[in-house]
Amino acid sequence: MTLAFSGDAWTQLIVALSIFVPVVITIVISIVFLRGAKNDPDEQRWRRLEEQRREADAAAQDAATDDRA
Repeated sequence: MTLAFSGDAWTQLIVALSIFVPVVITIVISIVFLRGAKNDPDEQRWRRLEEQRREADAAAQDAATDDRA
């Protein structure tokens, strides 16, 4: 591997790592915290309300279909 044979190569390696390592760490931290949002009480409440709304819409649509028949 010819990457680390000269001082310039080491500088390039350090610069590349200083760019990519923080990006990777930020992505990992974001994934960890966003997965934790699933356990958020407010998020759970919003999901329940959305599910109830969908059920009510489906029931209303079924009722409208039954009235047509």
